[in-house]
Amino acid sequence: MIKKFLLSFCLLISFISAKEPIANAYTEVPKEDFVCIGSAKLFYRALGKGNPLIVLHGGAGVLSQDYLLPQLYKLAENNLVIFYDQRGCGASTGDINADTINIETFVQDLDAIRQTLHFQKISILGHSWGGFLAMQYALTYPESVEKLILSNSMPAASEEYALFMQEYTRRTAPYQKELEAIQHTKEFAEGNSEIMEKMYRMLLRTYCYNPEKVQLLNLYIPPSASLRGAQVYEYFRRSIFIKSFNLYGALQRLKIPTLIIHGDTDPIPLIAAQKIHENIKDSKYVVLTDCGHFPYVEQPDAWFNHTQIFLTTKS
Repeated sequence: MIKKFLLSFCLLISFISAKEPIANAYTEVPKEDFVCIGSAKLFYRALGKGNPLIVLHGGAGVLSQDYLLPQLYKLAENNLVIFYDQRGCGASTGDINADTINIETFVQDLDAIRQTLHFQKISILGHSWGGFLAMQYALTYPESVEKLILSNSMPAASEEYALFMQEYTRRTAPYQKELEAIQHTKEFAEGNSEIMEKMYRMLLRTYCYNPEKVQLLNLYIPPSASLRGAQVYEYFRRSIFIKSFNLYGALQRLKIPTLIIHGDTDPIPLIAAQKIHENIKDSKYVVLTDCGHFPYVEQPDAWFNHTQIFLTTKS
């Protein structure tokens, strides 16, 4: 009850103090600001013009919107695009505990952003963990979602998530000694940006069809964000990743136009994307060849073509 009151109060203040709706305010230059939700401040960037598209980053704490940029700014050619750092990630703040770091709170955060920025309906693009969050939001607020894009989404069930973890373990095995050495350093404990970037590039190169493509990702993370993000990830690991979950039955109720797009060499197995497709009625399913987990840098022409056609086609 207290959490709901704080959320409602903060939204009321946001509506009172808000300037004109951003659909009429922002064009080519990214607008940077914060949305207040209780004690949390969520950092967002918005640019472009047209129908609102909110992008949900992956990482479940360890990453922020930055790894998607600047490449995904291209989406602003035909849409009003909003990127935001999820609670406790990147430049966003908020208490980090079991009451605040959970899927329900993250869904409410997204809806608070939608309301604060004066959108009746939004399209959502979720990448990796962001795809899982997007599905949860669509199931909670289906009337608020115009279109849904799940790009290289985290699996919707624990069975396929276990397959992903098996493949992740296999691919990263050659780097384990070096990774363990990094994790025992003082710099790692302090969230040193250089050492964290080195570690993430080492891990994420295994996610790419061409490992050198990892150099195109912005993986700089400030120390404070690394330390907060590790805490956020640990709460999600305990509450979701190591438990049994299955969204398939719920997904069968969705009637939202959905694009599911996946790379054929993503460590998240194709069966995970296929089963999401099978359970969302009339969804569109695209497999990109010679492509891993980051299609916007691995197969950018094909990825942007499919996403833009989907977003601009009338339902």
